[in-house]
Amino acid sequence: MARGEIGMASLDLKCPELVLSQFADTGTYAKVITRIHISVPVEILMPDTACEKGKGTKLFKLITENFSGVTFTAVQRKYFNEKKGLEYIQQLCAPEFGTVLMEVQAKYYCLAAAAALLKYLEFLQNSVYAAKSLKVTFKGSEQTAMIDSASAVNLELVVNNRDHRSEHTLLGVLNYTKTPGGTRRLRSNILEPLVDVDTINMRLDSIQELLQDEELFFGLKNAIGHFLDIDRLLSVLVQIPKQETVDVLLLFLMVLKTCRTGLLKAYSTALEDNRFDVILEQIKTVINSDTTYLKGSLNMRTQKCYAVRPDINEFLDIARRAYTEIVDDIAGLVNQLGEKYGLPMRTSFSTARGFFIQIKMDGVVLPEGKLPQEFIKVTKYKNNYGFTTADLMKMNGRCDEALREIFHMSYV
Repeated sequence: MARGEIGMASLDLKCPELVLSQFADTGTYAKVITRIHISVPVEILMPDTACEKGKGTKLFKLITENFSGVTFTAVQRKYFNEKKGLEYIQQLCAPEFGTVLMEVQAKYYCLAAAAALLKYLEFLQNSVYAAKSLKVTFKGSEQTAMIDSASAVNLELVVNNRDHRSEHTLLGVLNYTKTPGGTRRLRSNILEPLVDVDTINMRLDSIQELLQDEELFFGLKNAIGHFLDIDRLLSVLVQIPKQETVDVLLLFLMVLKTCRTGLLKAYSTALEDNRFDVILEQIKTVINSDTTYLKGSLNMRTQKCYAVRPDINEFLDIARRAYTEIVDDIAGLVNQLGEKYGLPMRTSFSTARGFFIQIKMDGVVLPEGKLPQEFIKVTKYKNNYGFTTADLMKMNGRCDEALREIFHMSYV
């Protein structure tokens, strides 16, 4: 029924923005292939009816040929439901972007795609997005020039053809952005340049102002450099784990209860054993509910240290107090050394070295042009000195000892 009309929905798990698009395409499907290339997908979903063996549509064949390295998933056709898609958007769209509802309410194909995508993410992540938490945007193809994917490759706009890790591309030459979000925006502007004159002129006026006012330019450049990846932070905040993940057993049992065959009834009876409840309660009483996996060796170490609740094991609590005191002593030692030598020292951590000291040498003048003799195992990287002291090494040894005790008792 679509007659060359394409509906797409995409969502980056690190960025709380649902992007919808619907447009007419030719039999070569150049537009849709280019759009997918720009998105750099990790996984592509299509209705199973479009990718049946031997009967796959032309679009399915083109997508699988062009994106051979991308995971491809066939999703049951029933999940591509435009009514459900509109309901999702009404529920999840942040009020500031509410006008998108007017744009998409008759765009059945992208609504259907949105329904399947959001349902699939719910299933995959075992989490849902908080109500009114997503930026939902509709992208037609009117305001941008389309650079087809073959041209983008040949012109080396964002990928160097000889070495994929090389920065020698148009993006690499232009990329002086200070945030990950800025890099993403620049990349999409290179691959889909704007053709809207008013917007282009507004941007040029802004550039002119920045060129004429150095204080403004460098002030903005400095201020923006302190930002974290805001998109990623927001995304973590709006993904809500489904509550039933703690006890999936109960859900399984409820489903099995309606079964009639002997074997399935036997499974059901076995799962009704009340010892499962005891196990769950024990897990809840021992493990801290907010323990989570975190990136960064020091963050992960802290999570493992405090995974077990307090007051479970007296010796574990003593070991943790000892560990905390040692870490505090290390911070105190570094502060004392900083005051003693009048140098801007800070405590750093790496898996290989444990706690060590760092100095950023911007504008710092060393007495007699070198570090004091007390500092040992000195490394220099760019404008940073890293080093330690005999006392700090001893403290790291005590720290490791306390950790070994904590981990051993926690695992037990």
